[in-house]
Amino acid sequence: MDVIKCKAFVTAADEGSFTAAGKLLGYTPSGISQLVSAMETELGFSLLTRKSHGVVLTREGEYMYPYAVEFLSKEAELYSAATELSGMYKGNVMIATYSSIAAHTLPGIIKDFTDEHPSVNIQIEETTKNKIEKMVASGKADLAFCSRLSNPSYDWFPFGEDPMVAVLPKDHPYADKECYPLKACKKENLIMPSEGDDTDVRELLKKYGIVPNIRLTTLENYTAINMVEKGLGIGIMNEGILRYWQTNTVMLPLDPPSKIDLGITLPDLENAAPAVKEFVLFAAEKVGAKI
Repeated sequence: MDVIKCKAFVTAADEGSFTAAGKLLGYTPSGISQLVSAMETELGFSLLTRKSHGVVLTREGEYMYPYAVEFLSKEAELYSAATELSGMYKGNVMIATYSSIAAHTLPGIIKDFTDEHPSVNIQIEETTKNKIEKMVASGKADLAFCSRLSNPSYDWFPFGEDPMVAVLPKDHPYADKECYPLKACKKENLIMPSEGDDTDVRELLKKYGIVPNIRLTTLENYTAINMVEKGLGIGIMNEGILRYWQTNTVMLPLDPPSKIDLGITLPDLENAAPAVKEFVLFAAEKVGAKI
């Protein structure tokens, strides 16, 4: 069945006249009449009764009307799906994340994704949890790979855990121990990366009632670790930061054991832009996050 004939029939039936239908569809009244007549010829029966004041459905027209409406709705679904699919293969995706995830988790995912979707532009901003919160809330970031954000309404798809560790100079009194007691932080000079704005570390210390003596703050984890090497203090950070670095420091698990949960998060996956939604689904499968 020709879509435009079907539109002419449904619109004429809804409006009660060929003139009104023509105004809506951009045809003359005669043009609408011809389209309906052609559809009637194709079906083999009349759909509309022509009257001096307009048109009304015939008995056969009443029977066919809901099928015609459904046919047109399927056309709308078809174009909607095509539009979504088109958007899926082009667009921009801004990701906010920790430097450790940007360095070790995302490169392979982005490589595989852009091989399949070369028109999608992926951008990454490596930053702190506090800034990630602001970026996602403001819409500057479409999604984040990080520990869970404070907004409980965000979609959250966990994919792993990252232990928190103490980073010590090699001559530190605890350097040869099996673990580092977190309460010892009260007497330490603490070096805080992320400009002293590492929310995961602050939340951990707050949990155990520890007020840290922050001696130095740095922008980069690399700088903080170099300062630890020189004996300027100790660091508390997630293990993922150090996993692939060769440093002259000692890394110890904390006592009590502590960790951060890592996941993919965004305000609303269902209503995300097609390219963003496709990336989240793709990445979730790669890291084993259940959607």
